[in-house]
Amino acid sequence: MKQDSISLKLLAIIFIGGVCFIASLLVLGMTNERQNRFSLAKLEIAEKWSKRQVIVGPMIIRHDPAENLPVYILPETLRYETVLEPEVRSRGIFKSVVYTSTIKVSGEFLRNDLQSAVPQGSRMATFSVAITDTRGIEKQFDLSWNGDTHVFNPSPGVAFLESSGLHAFVPIDTSSNKIPFSFELQLNGSEGISFAPLGKETVVAISSLWPSPKFVGAFLPGEREVTPRGFESEWRISSLGRSYPQTWRSGAVILQQLIDSSPGVDLHEQVDAYDMTFRSVKYAILFIIITFAAFFLFDVLAKVRIHPVQYLLIGSALSLFYLLLLSLSEQIGFLFAYLVATAMIAVLVTIYSAFVLRNKRRAIPIFILLSTLYGYLYFVLRLEDYALLFGSLLLFVLLAVIMFATRNIDWFAISKKE
Repeated sequence: MKQDSISLKLLAIIFIGGVCFIASLLVLGMTNERQNRFSLAKLEIAEKWSKRQVIVGPMIIRHDPAENLPVYILPETLRYETVLEPEVRSRGIFKSVVYTSTIKVSGEFLRNDLQSAVPQGSRMATFSVAITDTRGIEKQFDLSWNGDTHVFNPSPGVAFLESSGLHAFVPIDTSSNKIPFSFELQLNGSEGISFAPLGKETVVAISSLWPSPKFVGAFLPGEREVTPRGFESEWRISSLGRSYPQTWRSGAVILQQLIDSSPGVDLHEQVDAYDMTFRSVKYAILFIIITFAAFFLFDVLAKVRIHPVQYLLIGSALSLFYLLLLSLSEQIGFLFAYLVATAMIAVLVTIYSAFVLRNKRRAIPIFILLSTLYGYLYFVLRLEDYALLFGSLLLFVLLAVIMFATRNIDWFAISKKE
């Protein structure tokens, strides 16, 4: 029985490590719960300020008396110039990014397109713009149509009645073939903004002081520059890349088709503390194994007897790291939370190790080990795409170190001594 004491001790250590790993996994449920609360807080802020904005328009809508249906005509050229001014709003301890945008819209319709779509129609038409959340419009603005000013009215008119937006009544009986238009609006929103490429040729230019944009939608910007001081981006989109034509009758195209084709940008958070915490917990078992292995080597090589209860306390401290990381990141951000949690756990385990190992000098390698592990973990978390590669390399290196350190140990002799 004495010869098997080291095996029994290993089984006890493995059991304690499993218990500590399960305790670490409990943080995952708490992370999901806090992330859901954060999402609700962002939704409440968006409800008060304005939702994510998608601009679908402008388009001209004419009534066809022959078929008694609206006809939709898109512009020949269309240009959006947008400047986003970000702002951070709080709801309790949760923060969310909102913005105020200045949007300049300009372009041209072709008179031949407007007249050929409905040859016998009225000389007046509806200039329609669909906007996700018109509560974000702070100031009244007008439409410049072929040099004349026209007043915008609420709702997109007869276009996409399920959406909100604006419309104006404009004449189409003009001597010039090209009919220019332009308008400028200030629009509040949250999360991001997108624009439907309705022109035969569409240019979308978006700039902001926000340093971490996330380009979204069916098209990526052809030109972009992202710096710590902000970003500038530009899309040039041809109608040949869309799934809908320049002219259609009611029912042929739905609003969702136009939204799905809309490129844009989200004001992306540089670090999502909840996702990073969730990913870090996946490495908990690795930290427990490596730390326990270090103490077990002291037990075997330095003949320092370590009780299973002491392994349990050390494992509990390692499991507490993730709860500290989650709670602190909500207050001071992920980076500083990671540094503080690492310092707290590394110092705690090191001080305790000085007593467990009965020598202060023996605690120094424990501190170096934990600092290196947590530092490497942060490096891996930041890599994202290469996290698996560098995680597996760490495992290989640590296994090689343990095998090298224990290469001359006679485990049978140790069992007999025990």
